[in-house]
Amino acid sequence: MIGVASTILAWVILAVLIRGTYNTQNSDERPKLWKIIIAVLIGLFSFSINLTLFSELFSIAILPLGVLILYGVLQGKKRWEAYRKYAWIGFFGNYIFLGTAILAILLTGVLYPIDDVKTYLADLSEAELLSIHPSGQEVGMNVTQLEESLFSFEREHLDAVQWYEDIREQKRPSEEYINPESVQEKFPYLLTGVGAQAGKEVRIYVESDGKGLLITTKDHQYYFRSDTASFLEERGNEE
Repeated sequence: MIGVASTILAWVILAVLIRGTYNTQNSDERPKLWKIIIAVLIGLFSFSINLTLFSELFSIAILPLGVLILYGVLQGKKRWEAYRKYAWIGFFGNYIFLGTAILAILLTGVLYPIDDVKTYLADLSEAELLSIHPSGQEVGMNVTQLEESLFSFEREHLDAVQWYEDIREQKRPSEEYINPESVQEKFPYLLTGVGAQAGKEVRIYVESDGKGLLITTKDHQYYFRSDTASFLEERGNEE
């Protein structure tokens, strides 16, 4: 939603600039509206470089190719003067879109902080628990307990190296045959049907004791741990 709003804001700013430029022109030199729109759209065309900012990939306009194209097409001085400002509005529109996109990221970080587990578990109305590893027990989950304990989840450091070493040690039995069920997976459950804030796509893995969550987004992983009672329960006690 914030991303859509930022795009709309960018177009509104462009419209204001176009309107202001249009009002400053003499009536006899004003191009038709549809020609102005085409000039702005062509002006947006540019040679760009990609840079990563705030863990997102952005295109930074460097060379105004659209402006050069219009200049080459509109050979007559009078014709070029009529469209010149609109072409440059189009080019600088790249920076307007860039600015509003960065603003959207900053606002998203304020409204939906990455260190708050509620950012990723905003809607639990359709949540389901799946066992994804043989070491997972036949358990269900108490959604009410999970909702009430969300405040207690805090982001912690997950020692991935130690996690890997623990699993590797379990895979060194004396016998040749390795029973998969004998390997205790740290996160044997998957929490599905969860709605995240700001349209985030997440996968949520549940720790075997029901007190830890490993949340995986497109670019990062976050580990949250609670000091309250587990929200996992035996199937016979499931509500």
